[in-house]
Order: sequence, then structure tokens, then C-alpha cells
Amino acid sequence: MLRRRIYWLLIIIFAGILYLFDNGTVTLALLASCIAAPLLSLGLLMVSGRHISIGVEKADSGADEHDIRLNIVNRDLMPVSDIETDVACTNIRTGESERISVSRTVRPKGKASELFNVVPGHAGRYEISADSARIYDPLRLWSRRIKAEDRVYITAMPDTYDIDITVTSSSSAMPESDRYRDGRGGNDPGEVRGIREYIPGDPVKNIHWKLSGKLDKLLVKELGIPITDQFLVILDNAADVGLNPDALDAIVSVYTSVLTSLSREGFAFNAGWTDPDTGEPVIRRISNEEDLIAAADDYLAVPATTRSAFEAIDRDIIDSRFAHLIMAGSQIPEGIDSITNGCQVTLLMYGAATEGRTDSGADVIGFNENTYQTELTSIEV
Repeated sequence: MLRRRIYWLLIIIFAGILYLFDNGTVTLALLASCIAAPLLSLGLLMVSGRHISIGVEKADSGADEHDIRLNIVNRDLMPVSDIETDVACTNIRTGESERISVSRTVRPKGKASELFNVVPGHAGRYEISADSARIYDPLRLWSRRIKAEDRVYITAMPDTYDIDITVTSSSSAMPESDRYRDGRGGNDPGEVRGIREYIPGDPVKNIHWKLSGKLDKLLVKELGIPITDQFLVILDNAADVGLNPDALDAIVSVYTSVLTSLSREGFAFNAGWTDPDTGEPVIRRISNEEDLIAAADDYLAVPATTRSAFEAIDRDIIDSRFAHLIMAGSQIPEGIDSITNGCQVTLLMYGAATEGRTDSGADVIGFNENTYQTELTSIEV
């Protein structure tokens, strides 16, 4: 715009020089029009676009891309020759941001729309906002800013994969566990799902000796695995890899896959993360697919630099309510040995060694963005 003003000033100076050398009607008219044109253009700018509203809306969403529509509504009788709107697309989790500028002309009492496509580069909650707009005069010599504060949100889900979660009796046989899975056998002696003939390799302790003696053949009891809500699965924030979106993708992919696999197996459980606004822990019961989707909208909006979720949760809450803690993150949290009730702790740590155990007995399974789908295909809890 500054360049245009300089060019126009040069035109006025040239017209003035012509008038000095040829003091005639034509050169006077030329000089007057060169001076009047930018003033008239400024006047049009001041009276147009006084009642404009700008909004963004989701037009269509797919698995890998989202269509966003920018709407500009002019309620004035004057047209708007050029309005330039900045649309910001920000991944709240990774902090990545991209800006798109859209220029349109809007007729009197009219509406202009622009459809653009957003292809998320990484998993997270995206904020698409029309946060700035500027109206230009017909000659683009002047401009003025107008208020534009509208936004929509889209969620880019991480890649998920199947994780075989094996539940041991020590972590699943809780007093509150009064429901049992129908599709898979277990090792809880308190629930006999059925009786069948002995197969070599079956545990001797599962043999139904009394019935075997009556029928003169070995029979075994099929035991169940209780469905328990005594699991807490935490997404720990990864400030140390906050500038590595691929690492953040791997961590949240593992976390989401654990939640999805537990839900698919029929478990009721709790998911935990940190509220970015208050810094307080969020612990939410997950019972179905709707709960999973609602939870993803929230934990994918937590910036990686937010306070550690583990540090935000009172240890007494973990001790008194949960039999097993599963955490996906990038570093072993301080204070993990303060969990005193003997529950099993599994840490799924980005960048850690393939597997190991802390001094307090927590199991550590390492992964990175290239190995997580092969290193974490099964977890014993």
C-alpha cells in the first residue's frame, strides 16, 4: 500500500509539473483529477463497510481434511470494493499455526463466501479463527481495520491401532468388579463362565475335580475376567518434546489406542489429563464410544507445555480409587514411587529404553514415532 501511495504521489507531481509548463485547462483538469481521485477513494472507504459481519463455519469434515467456509455479509447500501480477511489455523496441542488471507468484493446488501480446505498436519484440536479484517478503498491507497472475532474448532484424531491388553487377576479382581466380560476367558476364580473338557496346557488349578470324578473325565472351569472401572489412563504432557510434533503425535496415538482398546474389550475405566485453563486434573469416566469422542475433543486441546497431569492429581485419589495406573508421556514423572497401595503401574514413555522397571516397581515400555505400532502391540496390566 505504501508503494501505491508513492506511485500516486509521483503522478500528482508529474501532473503539477505539466501544469507549470502548460498553464491550460487540460493540464489543470488533469492535476485536479489526480488530487481528487485519492480523496474520493478515501471518502468511499469511510462510508462503505460500516455494517459488515464476518464468520467462519464448518462446511464438511472428512477423516483427513476439513472444508471451512468464510462468510462476509454486507448490510450497507454501498459496495465493498476489497475486504481482506486473515484466517488463522492453530493446532492448540502442538502450537503450530498457519494464516490464510482471503480477499473478496462484496456487493450492496450482499454476501460473499470463500471455501477453503484445512488438511491437519498433526493430531490435535484446531482453532480456525477470522481474527483480523481490513477494508481497502478502490485505489488500495487507504485501509481501515474492522472487528472480526469468530472461530470454529475441528479435531484431528491421531492414528490408532489395536493393542492387546492382558488383565492379570491382581489388578482386576477388585471389590467393585461385579460385571464380567463375555467374549474372553480369564483367571478370576470367583466367576465360572462354563465347563469344558480338559485340553493339555490348561492350568491344573482350573480342573473341576468333583465333576470330573462323577463323569470319569477331566473337566476344567472356564473363568471370567471382571470388568472393572479401577483403571486410570493418564495423558501426561510432554513439555520436553513440545517442539517435536511427530513425538506428540506418537504419544497421543498410543494414549488414544489404549483408551480405544480398553473400551473395545468392554472395560469401564477413567481417562485423565490436565485442564489447560485451570491447571487442575480432569478425570473422566469412559463407558462408550461417545465418551471416547468427547474426551478426545478435550485432551487434544491441551498444549504440550501444560502442567504435568500426574503432578496435578492428588496421590490420595490414585491410592484410594484405582488399582492400575497407565500413563503415556515422555518422561518418568517425579513422585511415581509415592503410589503406595501396591497397584500395578505401567509407563508408556516416548524415547525411553525398550522396556525396564523403576526402583518403585513401575513397568516402563519405551517407544518412538517409528516403533510404537510394533513395540506396543500388547500390554499386561
